Amino acid sequence: MAAPGLSIQQRRLSTENTGSAEAKPEAVASEEKKPKERPPGTYMIWAMEAIGATMAFLYYLHLHTDLLKPEVKERLNPEKYTPFTLVEKEPLTSDTACFRFRVSRPRFDGKLEKLVDSIISQGAWSVDIKDHMVQTYRTYTPVGFSMSEVVDEESGSRQGYLDFVVKRYPRGSLSRFLHDTRVGDQVEMRGPALAWPYRAAKYRHLYMIAGGTGVAPMYQLIDRILKDSSDSETRISLLYGSQTEPDIIYRELLDGLAKANADRFSVTYLVDRGPAAAAKEGVPGMDTVRGFTGGFERGKDVVLVCGPGAMLAAVSGIKPIGSGQGPVRGVLRELGFTSADVFKF
Repeated sequence: MAAPGLSIQQRRLSTENTGSAEAKPEAVASEEKKPKERPPGTYMIWAMEAIGATMAFLYYLHLHTDLLKPEVKERLNPEKYTPFTLVEKEPLTSDTACFRFRVSRPRFDGKLEKLVDSIISQGAWSVDIKDHMVQTYRTYTPVGFSMSEVVDEESGSRQGYLDFVVKRYPRGSLSRFLHDTRVGDQVEMRGPALAWPYRAAKYRHLYMIAGGTGVAPMYQLIDRILKDSSDSETRISLLYGSQTEPDIIYRELLDGLAKANADRFSVTYLVDRGPAAAAKEGVPGMDTVRGFTGGFERGKDVVLVCGPGAMLAAVSGIKPIGSGQGPVRGVLRELGFTSADVFKF
């Protein structure tokens, strides 16, 4: 209510002055709420810091992981088939050749590489090779496997190789498929798979009886054992049969190993037919096998057999299809060997 005694004009001026006075605190509050201006270049500094942190993180990933590299192909995988490129094919005899396939690994070993190494470290191992034309496969034992530690910076991978010795059989679909494969072609493989468990110093003496390309698992084991300093007490004897002397596979390598490790490794060659200058003519019959295994001690030694079906039937009995070994038959059974003494590849 306006004060008494004041004119209308005086009352109007009094009201306007009161309103202005009451509005001043709101103006002051508005000015106080206004954000302070940031120094020039603040956002630029923040952007540079973010970029620097991102670059540092990417550099860390580059140095310590393979996340920024292309996917590495041609990696051994025991769970699925993977294409591998044939890089070399070397004839060994008139019907046998060594096939070298390229193998790759990431710069840093992952779970897959650790699984592969674990299987290989457990003993003799093999790989399934598939003929993709007819979707069939056969198991082969590599005679060589190596990985380089040198990293190709562009691909971020390490390169290695896998070697197989394969004989061409007229009715063997896989062997014909491989022999028809040209350098640069790809072949699907799955592996490794453990073929025979072995650890250093597990046996006192390994007696190996092999025929033809059946020398492959024997050579893999011989090479492994002789290179292992923790397995220096194990002795190895190899009885190796071939059709003729020129058909003996890896003879120079085997003779070289025997010469360099005369106290641990010996090899005896047999040929079906002569002439043979440095090999015995004949087959691994009763007298030959008896003389070869004369020093066998049950529980300390083992006899390993691998070769063509006819040789297996005569020496140890055929190995059935699948994972079983089947009973020991042939010459070894007649000499008193049991399933605990013999392993068939």
